[in-house]
Amino acid sequence: MKIEKYLVLNKYFLWLFGEEDNRGLLRYLKSVEEGERDGLTNFAINLMTKEGVRLPKDELKRYDQNIQEYLRKINQSRPERIRLKYFQYLAVLFTEIFLDRLKNRKWEFLAELNDFVNSNSLEKKVRETVGEFSEEDLKKLAFWMATGSGKTLIMHINYLQFLRYKPFEPDNILLITPNEGLSKQHYEEMQKSGIPCRLYSESGSSSGQREHEVLIIEITKLAENTRGRGRSIHISAFEGKNLIFVDEGHKGKRSEEKKWAKLRDKLIEKGFAFEYSATFGQILDKEDILKEYAKAIIFDYSYKYFYLDGYGKDFWVLNIKNSKIDDFTEMAFCANLLDFYQQLLVYEEKRGIAREHNIEKPLWIFVGSTVSGKNIDSDIVKVLDLIINSLNRDWLWERVHRILGGEFRNERGEDIFKDKFERLRRGFDLEDLYEKVFNGRGKLRILEIKRAEGEFGLRLGDNAYFGVVNIGDVSAFKKLLKEKGFEIEQDAISDSLFDSIKRENSTINILIGSKKFIEGWDTWRVSCMGLLNIGKGEGPQIIQLFGRGVRLKGKNLSLKRSGNPEISTLETLNIYGISADYIGKFLDAIKKEEVEFEEIKVPVRVLNREIWKDFPYPTKDESKKFERERVLHLRVDKTISASINLVPSISVYMAQEQREDVQSSEVETETASKSVADLVDIELFDWERIYTELLEFKKERGYLNLSFDLETLKKILTGEEISNGKKIVCCKVIVPNDFKVKDLEDLKNLENIALSLLKSYIDKFYKREKGRFEKDIITYKPAREQLSLFRLASDKVEYYTLTVPADKSKLIEKLKRLVENMDDLLDEQNEKDILPRIVIHNSVFVPLLLEKEGISISPPGLNEGEKRFLEGLRDYLDKNQELLDKYHIVLLRNEAKEGVGFMLDWGEFYPDFILWIREKNGNRIYIVFVEPKGLKMLGDLLNNEKIIFLSEGLRETLRKQYENWQVEVKGFVLSTTPHQELQKGQVSIKSKEEYEKKNILFLEDGDWAEKFFKRVLHT
Repeated sequence: MKIEKYLVLNKYFLWLFGEEDNRGLLRYLKSVEEGERDGLTNFAINLMTKEGVRLPKDELKRYDQNIQEYLRKINQSRPERIRLKYFQYLAVLFTEIFLDRLKNRKWEFLAELNDFVNSNSLEKKVRETVGEFSEEDLKKLAFWMATGSGKTLIMHINYLQFLRYKPFEPDNILLITPNEGLSKQHYEEMQKSGIPCRLYSESGSSSGQREHEVLIIEITKLAENTRGRGRSIHISAFEGKNLIFVDEGHKGKRSEEKKWAKLRDKLIEKGFAFEYSATFGQILDKEDILKEYAKAIIFDYSYKYFYLDGYGKDFWVLNIKNSKIDDFTEMAFCANLLDFYQQLLVYEEKRGIAREHNIEKPLWIFVGSTVSGKNIDSDIVKVLDLIINSLNRDWLWERVHRILGGEFRNERGEDIFKDKFERLRRGFDLEDLYEKVFNGRGKLRILEIKRAEGEFGLRLGDNAYFGVVNIGDVSAFKKLLKEKGFEIEQDAISDSLFDSIKRENSTINILIGSKKFIEGWDTWRVSCMGLLNIGKGEGPQIIQLFGRGVRLKGKNLSLKRSGNPEISTLETLNIYGISADYIGKFLDAIKKEEVEFEEIKVPVRVLNREIWKDFPYPTKDESKKFERERVLHLRVDKTISASINLVPSISVYMAQEQREDVQSSEVETETASKSVADLVDIELFDWERIYTELLEFKKERGYLNLSFDLETLKKILTGEEISNGKKIVCCKVIVPNDFKVKDLEDLKNLENIALSLLKSYIDKFYKREKGRFEKDIITYKPAREQLSLFRLASDKVEYYTLTVPADKSKLIEKLKRLVENMDDLLDEQNEKDILPRIVIHNSVFVPLLLEKEGISISPPGLNEGEKRFLEGLRDYLDKNQELLDKYHIVLLRNEAKEGVGFMLDWGEFYPDFILWIREKNGNRIYIVFVEPKGLKMLGDLLNNEKIIFLSEGLRETLRKQYENWQVEVKGFVLSTTPHQELQKGQVSIKSKEEYEKKNILFLEDGDWAEKFFKRVLHT
């Protein structure tokens, strides 16, 4: 069952933003750079200009400013400041809209939801299954988000959002967790965010409770009936209107689900609930549960989206299907050991790159439910036996030789490790393996850590501890060890080894037996997993386990994989299983999340190499870095401005009986543009806070060579006097004529606005200066040196990677067949429905792939506008052979982030295409940058920075000498928006000729290509 299509609340919010499915909106915001401009986030700016959005711009602006305020609050005391990823922003924005409508126009909102449910936007089966919304359905919101995607952060912002809108004044606020470990973690995180909270304790008193304090309590301590003096608390203790937050409130067991649902429903009878889970996919296969959560899940960023967006680690799973014994085979253990050793080796050899991407030292974990018992072959003891065996050099070397020699094969006869151990196959020393994994050689010693309950340390001889066993029943485990002949020593000095795992200098490489990290253990080190008996038949726990392992900090806390092959082994989670039954359950759970994909490499044919190899390719001198070469002092620059519009666009609504069949009329407000200093004495601001915030802003943006002082910051806000008493005012606020600061709250709001203006100014100032610096270090090099992928001797190069859902077996089979034969691939009509592409023989390579729904393509496929450009160019060249007689014409798809980019005030700009046009009988060469683009939402086009740069700035930036060639550089925008459509909403109507003077041509014109070449070659 495709659960996604039943999530009607989520689909309603997607509809508000002009999309039918999740992927569309996620794709739209995915490439938007994090950050702010003129008091708004880049996310909001892009959404405000998106076609099909059904929300007024002023409403989006208000929501965005609220979201920035929430972030400021939770960042005030944090050592590492948080910035929202695009999917986190959407989750918070959807919630903001929901709570606003719930508070201020509930009945209209309910009616609109039901209009949507009954519309043709949903399939008939979905409408029949889910049914209409009732008032009761508006008491809960749920977030389906992958582990590692920031559910805790979303929860903290949800807390602030609820208190802003206050659908009711809560009598109690509870955060309900699955276990004490997770409760403690939530307590620590809430403290960082400045949210008042306390942990539940049996003897705890509620006296002195702070306003809106969150009580953190485990689900196991809530009960309908309490007998005697147990640890439970009766839910009647929480009478009145409750606001509750629930983290991972289900464990996959049907009886527990029903019990918990009953308790939750009683708690929110007069209240409201927020639920967060990575594992909704494992419980929504029952119609009653599906119906409930279909109306509650407001945002879906489950693992399939998380993984395909490049977040988290890759993963590799060993599936032993026909094992006759229910434990780890020696082969699996040794292969796991090799994987882990390779990760340690690469971590040491590539430590600089690893640190740049926030990759921590690898950790190998064995996880099981049963760590002691009557069975003499207890899983933990078996692992200890295998560790002892591996300390025998001959025993280990024999098995390593068999693994690397390809002895272990799958049903198809393929070496299951053929793509593994690339670094080790180049050679390694077993002594180094012992040193790195086990901290040396010697006899295995097991020591009970007396100062840490349930911990046993593992060490070889007197070397540092290399491992820790974490168990529940200490006496049973000790008895089992003694029965197996293990000697147990005592360590009364060492502190908890488990707690030391997170420390940078930790010697612990192996953790055995702990379930803690499934819920509540916060570490980024896990890189290899040996799965014992945990989670059999428990899908949610399996996904939790998996999610803990695939978490990745990423460069600049991006959470993303680097894409750098040098450290790919460190960005891969290796999972080795105990039995076919367990691994089967594990893979089934992953399939329910739809995260099993197949990657298909698509080759391209390199064309015209002899022609383009010496063409001038713009590149930056990588030996010169702006951050190192220039010390930059912030100053007043009259060419840089920042402004925020505080004037609301007021609408008067005429509505009847809770319906939104409304008529509206706009109310105009007289406005003025003023500096902040015109509105208030800026000395009343908390300048220590502003200065600290801006230092953090500088740090998180990486503007390490920038310095500023309070005097300069104040000048930017107040303006700097020039001649004749005139002032340069860089930062302005648009306000109603009668605007006044009336109270402390107004003053605080204006202070936040001043802070946003300063951030916007600093951002533009820094990027302007960096752009000027990079202009000076841009030079030309031969294309053969820069296009490394295409300079290989072979004409066939693997370039694209397709990621296809594994259940699309027929599609995968067709794609594989197609890419195996280059002639078939270059026939763009062949299987064009499954892999649309275009072949233009004036390109550096062919084919160029087009976007295809349901297939992820890297580098990205061409969009519709880019396709129209290529088709028009190809048709024109086919019909104008005399042009090709005079010129060599070669096209290159310019890759974002990897190709030729230019720093503009708003960020880095990578034009879509580079076109070289070289005289065959002369020394002139034209480099033309081409950007096919929709222009409807760009506002004042002729003053748009990107347009000005392409039409004028490029020529200046690339005015460089290249050998004895005469190089001319030009840039064009090819508008996919028709000219007539572009006139709507413009103050003054502009002719096509006026646009063409700025090198803006319209793809709707049949002669656009002729105009293009005329403007390139004859002006």
